Amino acid sequence: MADFTFNPYPQIGSQLTAGMDAVSGALTPASTVDELVNAVYNYIQPIYYPSSTGAVPKQIEIEIKSVCYNMINAYNNKLLGSTLRYSDAQMNIVSMMLGATTQDRTPINAINPWLLDLEDNISKAGMNISLQTPLLLGIQCGKSIYAYWVSKVATPGTWAPFFQTPAPLNYANIPFWLKACMEGALIGANATQKGLIAPTTDIVSVDIISALIGALTIGAGKVIFKWVPRIQPDQLPSPKLTLNKEMISQLNFDTGGLEGEIGGGAAMRPIGSSQRTGICICGPTVGPALCPSKESNCCTWKVGCHMD
Repeated sequence: MADFTFNPYPQIGSQLTAGMDAVSGALTPASTVDELVNAVYNYIQPIYYPSSTGAVPKQIEIEIKSVCYNMINAYNNKLLGSTLRYSDAQMNIVSMMLGATTQDRTPINAINPWLLDLEDNISKAGMNISLQTPLLLGIQCGKSIYAYWVSKVATPGTWAPFFQTPAPLNYANIPFWLKACMEGALIGANATQKGLIAPTTDIVSVDIISALIGALTIGAGKVIFKWVPRIQPDQLPSPKLTLNKEMISQLNFDTGGLEGEIGGGAAMRPIGSSQRTGICICGPTVGPALCPSKESNCCTWKVGCHMD
């Protein structure tokens, strides 16, 4: 039997689930986003930025919390794939990780084999180690959080105040919670160029820490605050121009008139167009006398007109 790909970040998965316990234990259904950020900071700081004196530099707090807020903004505004762009090869994997197969088309009890299949194919996609890293981080977070939620739905513990009733609703939400957590990790691994400072242990990449912060912040926030990413302008259909009789008359007026009233006939540019204050509307029962006196020749049609 061929060996599957070994994920080099198993500890990130265990730190993620421990962090989820810490966050849920620190918050209530009435908590705010600021309190979520504080809880994430209180968990991350002792692990990656410990202080032997007990006093943590304010810079560390500011930077860790700023990463949390940036993750939330990026998730809710769907920046992954637009502003936060991976390579085409990476995006092929990302689209499968966050796509319909994960969220809708795979039975919940079969999601883990799907994630393992994705993980195995990352190293076979022709990418170097640097390109593989964020994908492996995202998959590791996905595997860990999937098992975590399956366990917590059965025994909620500190997550009980945030769950819905009846319990099957929470089980049905696992694919959505899983997807959000992986998206948070992928956002974090991509967004650290101006994010975290170098950790005290320089062997650890800031991308790894930021991916953990993203997975933890978005993974917990999705459940607690029920975030739904906002509709973006590029998702909206392009507006279609619908011409009505008045708009056609306006176009005829502005262009000198290629046709007369709708249906054919010659037209001329109105006299005194610089004084025109409305749209010239044609009608067979309206006479020129109804036009404003100073623009009695507001338009010349085969029939009369008036100023609307």
